[in-house]
Amino acid sequence: MTEAEIEFFDKLAPSWDANEIRSTPERVKSILAKLPLKSGMSILDLGTGTGVLVPYLSEIVGNEGSVTAIDLSEGMLSIARKKYGNLTNVSFMELDFEEELIPGMYDVALLYSVYPHLHAPAQTMEWLFKMNLKPGGCIVIAFPSDEKFINNIHHERKSESDHLLPAHSLAEMIKGWGFSAEVVAATEDEYIIIIKQLAQ
Repeated sequence: MTEAEIEFFDKLAPSWDANEIRSTPERVKSILAKLPLKSGMSILDLGTGTGVLVPYLSEIVGNEGSVTAIDLSEGMLSIARKKYGNLTNVSFMELDFEEELIPGMYDVALLYSVYPHLHAPAQTMEWLFKMNLKPGGCIVIAFPSDEKFINNIHHERKSESDHLLPAHSLAEMIKGWGFSAEVVAATEDEYIIIIKQLAQ
């Protein structure tokens, strides 16, 4: 990600939580309940921002599990750390996961409200499966809204990479990259795709 993009998120950080009206506790819990998450798992929260998912993930995985929350914006991470730094099963890491190697192996990698910001999604997914996901692990793309809401937010940026396809269309594209992709939800309030490696 470019320095300008990092600066953009750093500047947004102080007002992010006040403006994130879609990620209500009820909606977040509903989305996470549809995912293959359970106690004892190791979870990657990629693009964690101010840690919207962190307390819920921490509770799900419990003391035997772990949550690694990653973001490239120190502004976002500083807020996440202030809110949830006391959670013993959560660690925070500042890095660009499309450019830098993430240490460790995980059961699930979450991309919550992150996918439109990826520069090279196919290559990033391939790299995550190769370097960071345990056998049988999965990547999740999720939003607390449909693609229309997301694209309305991003319309001023006029970037093709910021445009989010309907869930079923994106799933078909991902299948074309050589993965399996299951649409779990495609409603006004929930957009969920679970991605796995094809059986060898």
